[in-house]
Amino acid sequence: MKRTLSMAIALAASLPAVAQDAAPAPTVPVETVAVSTIRDPALRPYRRMVRGLDMWEEKRALAPNASLRFELWTQDGKPAQPDGLQLRIAGDKVDMTLPLDADASFVLPRSQEAHDDDADLILNRKKDQFRWRPRVRTPGVPDNARRLGDLRLECEVSSAVRKEEIPFLYRAGAVAAGGLCHLPMVSYVYRAPKRLLSATIVSGERKAPLHLHDNGAGYMAPLRDKSWDNEALVMYEFAAGAPGG
Repeated sequence: MKRTLSMAIALAASLPAVAQDAAPAPTVPVETVAVSTIRDPALRPYRRMVRGLDMWEEKRALAPNASLRFELWTQDGKPAQPDGLQLRIAGDKVDMTLPLDADASFVLPRSQEAHDDDADLILNRKKDQFRWRPRVRTPGVPDNARRLGDLRLECEVSSAVRKEEIPFLYRAGAVAAGGLCHLPMVSYVYRAPKRLLSATIVSGERKAPLHLHDNGAGYMAPLRDKSWDNEALVMYEFAAGAPGG
């Protein structure tokens, strides 16, 4: 179930490594990497997925009141429809059904038996038809907003699962920086629930526009910028007539 990490190479002059308060673009082009949560890889071996649970426990301070689920998306970036979908953890000895919610999301359980059996997460569809991503949500956040600490924890969970897919040239830097989510040459693209007209990060009286991606399908979140605390909100302004998903 190995796939290449979805990355886009761009110049810092046109795609800054992180969206900040009116930060000027560097005059010398610098190679950056945009890690997209819009096209996440297919499902993984159970042992790798459990690394996401371990990171969730380790980094809970980023979103102490949040819940963690994993959600399924179609290959073209639309929310999966659960009708007819069946998900299970299967190995030589283990065969466990994972219930899918109405939004095609699921809770990943801990199972020592599945870990020892080197089981896989398996869908009753061709593996390339669907993608997954973690979903961290703190209660009380408006539907047109995301909490920055939740986004940071989503990145940590996803990176823990996908660490083998980091290109070799970035692995040493990721280790030194404390993980892929902290690399200075990496920017982080998050999918919006509907096409965006704008995205703005807000903390008290302070606010700043965020760089949109893929014609408003997503935006770049300032995960590494510690001047924005975990309670900061990314506020969405949706494009007129934008369909959901």
